[in-house]
Amino acid sequence: MFELDQTSIVPLYKQLKDKIKEAILDGSLKPNQKIPSELELSQTYQISRITVRNAISELVDEDLLEKKQGKGTFVCTPKIDVRSPNFTMMCVTNNKVPSSKIIEIVKQPASERDIRELNLAAGDEVIYLLRLLFADGEPVMVEHNYFPERFSKLLETDLSDTSLYAFLRDQYSVHLGGAYKSIQIAEPTELEAELLHIPASTAMMMIREIVYDKNTDAPVHRTKQYLLGDRFKYVIPKK
Repeated sequence: MFELDQTSIVPLYKQLKDKIKEAILDGSLKPNQKIPSELELSQTYQISRITVRNAISELVDEDLLEKKQGKGTFVCTPKIDVRSPNFTMMCVTNNKVPSSKIIEIVKQPASERDIRELNLAAGDEVIYLLRLLFADGEPVMVEHNYFPERFSKLLETDLSDTSLYAFLRDQYSVHLGGAYKSIQIAEPTELEAELLHIPASTAMMMIREIVYDKNTDAPVHRTKQYLLGDRFKYVIPKK
């Protein structure tokens, strides 16, 4: 237990905030750990509940704490910034270890959406790749990928724990260019819920994306990703 300096010129709420923040950052308080209530903190440090509330409110605003209705206040699980162009870089820039598991990979007839978004012709086939993606060993994303048939080497390669875009660069000299992306809130299907071990009613971030080759501007693949909403944040950097 830390102490507050009643004689300091630093406001008591700021002292309390800084002490809790320090405990979160050094790991003394763990992600998803419940912290004492406002009343308990007020009694422990002999300060008003308003002082405690101000400290907690600022930590909530900084995404270090979160309030759960009827349950209390908990340490936030650090969210993964999804601004990076691929999952591997996303994890690396957020100090997470990426890994993946191939659930299914198969050649199948192109759907109407495949034909429209990948510039295919009627009767063409696509390579469908379903992956479960992990950050620090925890399943956090289900990814449905659809590739034109020209990327048939995907069918011949063990892609587990492999950067998909590194494979495309090395095998096909594909360099990522622009992408069309849409983001919405969606509930998982039975498949995503089972793979991520979550209730089917869980609100998730669902991203659809069409990725293009930088050199040819041809579509490389389309993807639909289901991400755990409490583990990711989408950041648009200033241009």
